[in-house]
Amino acid sequence: MLFWLYSKNWLERLHGNTTNIARIIFGLGLAGSIALLIYIDFLGTTGEINYFMLSIGAMLYFTLTPLAQSLMLYQHYKILRNMPEVSIKPKVLQYQLLILILMLMIGVISIFLVVTDNITYVIGNIVEWNFSLLVNLYFAGMILIWENYRFAFTISASKN
Repeated sequence: MLFWLYSKNWLERLHGNTTNIARIIFGLGLAGSIALLIYIDFLGTTGEINYFMLSIGAMLYFTLTPLAQSLMLYQHYKILRNMPEVSIKPKVLQYQLLILILMLMIGVISIFLVVTDNITYVIGNIVEWNFSLLVNLYFAGMILIWENYRFAFTISASKN
């Protein structure tokens, strides 16, 4: 959750103001993070309702997080094009794009396997683990983007 808050503040700092896309990325990332918490909370439980919550958590996390990552990558390309003074390495963006393309391919293959009724427990686990790895490898690319940008932000409550 803090990653997405940092991302929002970083994008706003680069743009010089609050942007709708930064808020959308933050909202999608935050919702994906909450879905991951739901997924983790219901791991290892039994029962129909628990399985439903586990499934919803996984589905939302594995949908919303890559969507937020895609929008973030789009913003990186936009910043690279419109703000030459900001040093974002194009090779890192290519790496992140490759990660997102691989995630999309795994998603399409997974849907095909489900539709054709060829999905098994083992195949489902392979798909889930590989997709999870790719989601996290995208975040590793952010380390290379942010390595030259350090700033602190504070969360303060407004006084009414």
